[in-house]
Amino acid sequence: MIGEFKLSNLRNYDRARFDFSGRKQLLVGPNGAGKSNLLEALAFLGVLRSFRTTRIGEMIRTGADGFAIGGAWQAGGGYVERLETRWQSDGRRQLFVNGNAVASGRDFIQYYHPVVFAPEDLELITGMPGARRRFFDMLCSQLDPGYLNVLHDYFHALKQRNAALRQRRAVPEVMEAYESLLAFAGADLTARRQVWLAEFNRELAALSETEGRIEVDYRPQCAGSAEDYLALFDRMRSREIERHSSLCGCHLDDFRVRRDEQPMRGFASNGQNRMAALLFKLASAALLARHCGERNLLILVDDVTGDLDRARRSAFWARIAGAEQMFFTFTARPEDEFFADAQITALGS
Repeated sequence: MIGEFKLSNLRNYDRARFDFSGRKQLLVGPNGAGKSNLLEALAFLGVLRSFRTTRIGEMIRTGADGFAIGGAWQAGGGYVERLETRWQSDGRRQLFVNGNAVASGRDFIQYYHPVVFAPEDLELITGMPGARRRFFDMLCSQLDPGYLNVLHDYFHALKQRNAALRQRRAVPEVMEAYESLLAFAGADLTARRQVWLAEFNRELAALSETEGRIEVDYRPQCAGSAEDYLALFDRMRSREIERHSSLCGCHLDDFRVRRDEQPMRGFASNGQNRMAALLFKLASAALLARHCGERNLLILVDDVTGDLDRARRSAFWARIAGAEQMFFTFTARPEDEFFADAQITALGS
């Protein structure tokens, strides 16, 4: 669990230090006190991604040149790992584990696995495909370190291919060299996504029995081998040269959400969408607990239970109770018995 935690120049925080002890943590304070910002920092240290923005620069406090986050993580009473990340406004970053520099983010995000429940989760159901791709790419990367390696290779090749396409006269031979890398990485990513999505759907089905059958339908642009990807690139090349951009590949795949065989986007009620988003995160937590261990699971809950009735709230608490540590945000201390033994951190007072 997270013990000592400190941050500087992040959102509304200049410098702050916290000492958390115990599995249940309540962050209590008025709106604007920095509760969500603190959850964002706790999650960021685990996966080097924000659940609120894709532009990390937005996390830097106004007027500062960068931010820093550090924390001591101890899993199941074992060895304490001291993690620290520093990000500069020019995009440079530094990562440290126990004071030693770490070159790769892939080696840094192995220590704990945060699962965030936040109002922004609604985008997973009602938003554009990019939100769902980012969610599943992050989940697959946490479950499968090899996935993150292949994803990195894919986007590196994609960046180079797009640069070649932006040239005044794109050279087919140069593009074909990058297409080979994209094809093999894309076929690998697609196959891994299909495997993990099958497990995700099984967890989702078990969780959604009383809410209607909710499932995710993966729609890859190419579901075959590397050779099939190469054929797709060949068919699209002239159009892509004309548009100066890559128009095909697994970075454009969609994950469509259905409830009782019907698409949820545009048809489900707001309440059904919110419940589906909650179940998405519960399914991801269940998968991470099963494959990575509950003692490496950090649950972060940001104001998503207010609309649940008592029975659903109790069921939610029971589902997450096995995690190594849990953080919750409230404007006032909740009366639920579940929080009787929680540590309270008052913010904005």
